[in-house]
Amino acid sequence: MLMKKFFLISLLSAYSVMIAPHTPDEKNSNRNSDPIENVDCLFDEAFQVKTVLILSKKEAQKKSVPLALVRNSNNKLAIMAKDGNGELQPFYMRGIEVGFWDTRRRDRDADYDKVFETYEKLGANAAMFMIHWSDIEPQDGRFDFSYTDDILEKAKRHGIKIVWVLFMHEQFDMPFLTEPEKLWMYNLDTRDGANYAIQWVKDKEGNIIKDIPGHREKKYTEIMPCYSHPVVYGRIVRMLGRLADHYKDSESVIGVQIGNEEHVSYQGEDADFNPYTLAHFDKWKEQTDETSWNRFKLAIVKLWFSRFTTAYHMHDPYKITMMNPIAGGPEKGETGIIDRSGTDATTFRDSKIDAIATMFYWPSGVNVWKNLDQVYKVGNTYSYPTQLPILMSTEIGIRSLNTWPYTQEYMTNFIERGSQGFAVYSYGHVANAEGETNEYGEYYRKFMAMVAANEDIIWPGLPGIGDNISITSTYGGGKISCLHDGNDATLGILHYPDDMADDTKEHRADIPVEVMVKQSGKYTIEIYKDGILAASHHDDLTASKGRIYTINISNKEVAFIKVKR
Repeated sequence: MLMKKFFLISLLSAYSVMIAPHTPDEKNSNRNSDPIENVDCLFDEAFQVKTVLILSKKEAQKKSVPLALVRNSNNKLAIMAKDGNGELQPFYMRGIEVGFWDTRRRDRDADYDKVFETYEKLGANAAMFMIHWSDIEPQDGRFDFSYTDDILEKAKRHGIKIVWVLFMHEQFDMPFLTEPEKLWMYNLDTRDGANYAIQWVKDKEGNIIKDIPGHREKKYTEIMPCYSHPVVYGRIVRMLGRLADHYKDSESVIGVQIGNEEHVSYQGEDADFNPYTLAHFDKWKEQTDETSWNRFKLAIVKLWFSRFTTAYHMHDPYKITMMNPIAGGPEKGETGIIDRSGTDATTFRDSKIDAIATMFYWPSGVNVWKNLDQVYKVGNTYSYPTQLPILMSTEIGIRSLNTWPYTQEYMTNFIERGSQGFAVYSYGHVANAEGETNEYGEYYRKFMAMVAANEDIIWPGLPGIGDNISITSTYGGGKISCLHDGNDATLGILHYPDDMADDTKEHRADIPVEVMVKQSGKYTIEIYKDGILAASHHDDLTASKGRIYTINISNKEVAFIKVKR
């Protein structure tokens, strides 16, 4: 065992020096040199992880950055992005994911001009756009951003920002991509009848599957890179640096989701038994005096992604990085997925990733909050609005993936926790390639219209009622969740979290909502429902004397109540 361990670590060191250097014409070629490109930095306790830089509004304006995460005077973190006139403005993501199965084909892509025109009609301002590593680096060391540049130009024409959803793995049901057997990034080290560039998966019989044909034969659906392989690791670091560098001056790029459901593979009975990962397991055991394989996987995923976000931020310190574990399962507390994937609710925080891009699918999605809030909430105070990682989901299921009451509730959950925005999955569930929207597209449009009309409070607002304005209701089983912007503005969202299930009968009622203030004065009260401003009042409110406003609403709908002094 000692000789085997020595051999593996020696092999690891040998491959570390084989990582290809940057090409001579590469910008800032030495910016992310040692130790970031050496996989041994995973175990360097002195390593400094780079997260997104946080600026004041004044600093962001002075630096003239295209996008920035700023800290407001109330301590809330929020995104500012340049508009069409080059001016930094508050930005709250109203997104839709797109780019693979719904719009991309083997022969041709959808007309993305038409797609982004539909985004405008739906009230979306951002696309979570799926791309594959091979889209920007088709050959080892040869980068080509023509495809992503074209997408970006079309999005910009319609005022749509982009988050790149960067797949580093490949699935066998992606006919629009070259088969993984032929892609260079999964074939960097093939020898002895095994592929050392991919994760090795154990099947039910205890056999280790060491090559891509073996994965196909077992009907596993995807190939994960072996992030612990020094050559693979080095190529990922290089690629993330080039992606960041290419778009660092773009006013249309928000950032990148590093991978999509990427970690340790959840397929087979267990993974990753690649010799390089096993060598890291041995090293981890030496350093920690622990022996748990599952605890190692939780640790190594955090180490991988802390280095990946650093690689990106060494070239672009202002754009946002995100990650998303498999289908929200780890955040739901699904122990089988946690043990196999090496991810849980703490992964976002401990990997030093900038944004929590958790996924909300099906009724079980409600369990995500139980585990996320346990990590990112102290007492009655959420950390999401004021500390990294911020909350910015990239996939909330819609149509066949969630009935509308669930989609609506999950979006509301993000707003009430002081998030920076969210996106639904996916464009193909709300519209077709010709831009024709369905009923779920109409649901989405109406909800986004209400969000946009209240972003003056949503963008700077902190969870809770504040010290002056309160909005409450104790009738009909509804809940009012509030955001406040100091003493002068509060937004309440009336929703029904207990009535989302299909077997809960829909009914309408006149719901009395009480607005109470501690400071007497003139206030504007606006009520939004069904996508429009339904009522507007300009009233003198007396301190500690509540005023009732009645809202006729279904228990399958939401209403927004804005109160401003």
